[in-house]
Amino acid sequence: MRTSQLARHEGTELVERHVLGMAEMGYGGISEQWLKRRAGDLHWRLIARAMGQRDAVFTCLKGEPLYAAFCATSLQLVRPHLPRLGGEMTLAAELFRVGHGRLASLLRIYADGDTVGRMILVSTFVAHAESGINRSVVRRSPRVLAMPPEAPLTVRRVAEQASAIAREIRNHGLQFAGMSEAQAILPCPATDFNAAGLLYFPSYSALADRALFQAGEKNTPMITCRHVVYLGNIEPGEWMNINFRNSPRSHVILQRGEDSRPLAVMRARFNRGDWSLAKGVLGDGRS
Repeated sequence: MRTSQLARHEGTELVERHVLGMAEMGYGGISEQWLKRRAGDLHWRLIARAMGQRDAVFTCLKGEPLYAAFCATSLQLVRPHLPRLGGEMTLAAELFRVGHGRLASLLRIYADGDTVGRMILVSTFVAHAESGINRSVVRRSPRVLAMPPEAPLTVRRVAEQASAIAREIRNHGLQFAGMSEAQAILPCPATDFNAAGLLYFPSYSALADRALFQAGEKNTPMITCRHVVYLGNIEPGEWMNINFRNSPRSHVILQRGEDSRPLAVMRARFNRGDWSLAKGVLGDGRS
């Protein structure tokens, strides 16, 4: 395995600027789906650059395909009202290491020069042990190991909290008190899966929102935060069962496969920039 060093110096950020149109804006402010897709693309491009690659296409030592799959994402929008149709959004992302086999990016989000929030994404490399079977996804080492700078405390906390939650669920199962009855949602391969045949990471949030709406949650305010810990993937044609626990401005959401295996746990908050009450199940990730 070859190791590639990414020195931290001015210019290591990847920066994108977008004029906000209908593709970027959603019903209640900035489109969370669009934002996550852009953040994921920047994350993968940062990894490729750290490996000395031009394209974000990864392989193991045997030359077989690898994918930079997300373990956790943490979105915080402290000023969700700032993005506006016709305005400009700047996304600036940096890459860090957060432990053996994991990389994380910190995305800073600006609208017309003002800070809107940030997103932290934590990933590891995975491959299909059996071709086309998403339940067979396992961790694998890439042909080139990127070694960016060590993550700052804000990023490390998100990664550590996600690892602790995943470990707790592996040891004791996915059980939370006061949850609703499950909503069954059937993801669509044409819209919810990616080019690797995996359920795309923004789709977990979209499917959770769809289940909430289906269950009668008709209020669709601006998103202010969403923490997600990704625990598994799903096969095309397989139903997802979604339970949630509501409070006036937040939801704890559990996602399972048809056989009750855990797929994700998340906490979402709406309408407030105050992050202090978003602790608990998934923590706040602040420095």
